[in-house]
Amino acid sequence: MFALNWRRVIPPPRSEAVREEMTYGGKRQPAGTSQGRPRIGLVVPALEHGGGVPSVAEFVCDTIERSKAFDLKIVSLAASYRDALSVSLTRPASWLNGVGTSESTWHGRRFIRIGALGPEFEFRRYQPRVALTRLLSDCAFVQVVCGSPAFACAVCGIGKPVAVHCATRAVVERRHRHAEARGPTHAWRRWMTRITDRMDRKALRSVDAIQVMNAWMFNYARNLNAGRPSIVRLVPPGVDSLRFKPAARRDLQSNPFVLAVGRFNDPRKNVTMLLKAFAALPSAVRSDSRLVLAGSAGPSPDFWARVEKLGLDHSVAFVNSPTVDELIALYQTATVLASSSDEEGFGMVIVEAMACGIPIVSTRSGGPDYTIRDGFDGYLTELGNVGELTDRLTRLLSNEPLNRSMGEAARKTVLERFDSRVAGKALLETYDALLAVARRPMGYQSRRRDSQGSVAEYE
Repeated sequence: MFALNWRRVIPPPRSEAVREEMTYGGKRQPAGTSQGRPRIGLVVPALEHGGGVPSVAEFVCDTIERSKAFDLKIVSLAASYRDALSVSLTRPASWLNGVGTSESTWHGRRFIRIGALGPEFEFRRYQPRVALTRLLSDCAFVQVVCGSPAFACAVCGIGKPVAVHCATRAVVERRHRHAEARGPTHAWRRWMTRITDRMDRKALRSVDAIQVMNAWMFNYARNLNAGRPSIVRLVPPGVDSLRFKPAARRDLQSNPFVLAVGRFNDPRKNVTMLLKAFAALPSAVRSDSRLVLAGSAGPSPDFWARVEKLGLDHSVAFVNSPTVDELIALYQTATVLASSSDEEGFGMVIVEAMACGIPIVSTRSGGPDYTIRDGFDGYLTELGNVGELTDRLTRLLSNEPLNRSMGEAARKTVLERFDSRVAGKALLETYDALLAVARRPMGYQSRRRDSQGSVAEYE
């Protein structure tokens, strides 16, 4: 199987040229523009580490670049207490250096990494820093892409309109982990989560535009901002359906397998539940099938010990960090994609698999509830219900006409709702609104002090 790394080999970036003031037709170039085009500051936590949030960020980048209406500056924020660019309480050598920055590349795009002050305290990663404010000073407005919205606090109050594209709340994302964990370390983490939840709410009530990825988060953000002038939109990320597409021919007879994609060191993925469901398949179905996991991090040793105990050593495999092309090949040849997560803000891998014409079986974990139409383009099962997950997998592994019809319906759903060109329209409409705010003669800060109104809602 595959054993390659996600990251592409790209030549090191050249240093950024000194930005000079330019004039056009005798007029000074407006702030935040380059060659007449407004510049968007895209801020993403841990962009270089992969996962769902960087996938959404790529959708945002593709949309902006395809429009040819904006320039782009990309910034990646520290999201871990181990970040080397941060001033860490446990690394005295970092105290004299201050918050650091460095340049790198991601999918052929130059970006700037920036650390934090005291990242051992999670809430410090969401705080503004002088270096970040300076980096974004030449941008017309800022787009933050993150899981929970607290990271937007890092850019609120810098004198720029801000949009946040988010999927969930920290308190929702971590509820299953906190419910089971005990001891002083987990007590500390629960405390950090409570503080982060307050910062999530603060961010949602401070930004100018909120783009959410699922229906429940849309309702939460709308209710939180009742009576406040802001834009709240349901903007699910899109997938490039020209690249993620079905194979010319689906072979459902030879080598059938259940595919799951994700970072399986994350307890929210609940990969043990998927293993139990696979092991419970009727023997006639299981004997011909495999369970293939793929992602940037594999399951724990306890998972593999369970695999061995169940006698499934030759039926379960892990593909380590496939490239995008390799991942597409896995989607195209899979019989069904399964997600056993306890919580998913959106579930980008689900949409990618659907674009490749693969039916889905997923738990009702948040985002998939909005994406999948139960019984039409996939199945939704209750959280923690192994028997229900086994039953739906059995149906799709043993009934070829059903599998093909659901796979075709899944592809159609993506073309109608989640194609990047369709989904990107809502982003560009939001950017036009933010640009109008940034260009008002009163100035952005005056507009925020004086305006009154209610939430502008879009679905």
